[in-house]
Amino acid sequence: NKELRDLDLKRNYETKLQLCEAAEALVLEPSIIVAFRKLQELHDKWRETGPVANEYKEALWDRFKEASTRINKQHQDYFEGLKEEQQRNLELKTELCLKAEELSTEILTTRKEWNKASEKLIEIQKVWKTIGFAPQKDNAKIYERFRKACDRFFELKRGYYEELKSEMDHNLQLKLEICEQAEQL
Repeated sequence: NKELRDLDLKRNYETKLQLCEAAEALVLEPSIIVAFRKLQELHDKWRETGPVANEYKEALWDRFKEASTRINKQHQDYFEGLKEEQQRNLELKTELCLKAEELSTEILTTRKEWNKASEKLIEIQKVWKTIGFAPQKDNAKIYERFRKACDRFFELKRGYYEELKSEMDHNLQLKLEICEQAEQL
């Protein structure tokens, strides 16, 4: 019975040693998300594996725990970095919203001014597309704000050109009438 128990402890030792090596290798995993998930699986296997001899127990656990701590720290740092990046993206997108809103409130009276303002807004839209996501709770709101400013601008532009076309049609009608009068004379 003692021989079977010693054999079982030896097999558990080898299994836990492999788990330690696998956990340490996860530091080299390019995707921290994948590494974190694999670490969770290794922890499950660690719990499922039976006991080891008392003289190895503490050293093995410390080794496994240290590898786990490194992976957990990388995972935490990754998400903190992601959170900071999303906050910066929100700030950049807020600035773009202000610029778009400013353009949509300007009073433009010539085609040249409208074309220049349109180019600016299209450039702002291009920059918007290069910026990543904002925090999830703010992402839809900031997009709606930006869309609203852009829509308002293009609505005003459309109104300006409709008015201009109407004026041109009216002027054409007046010129045609002058031509008819000239032809009668």
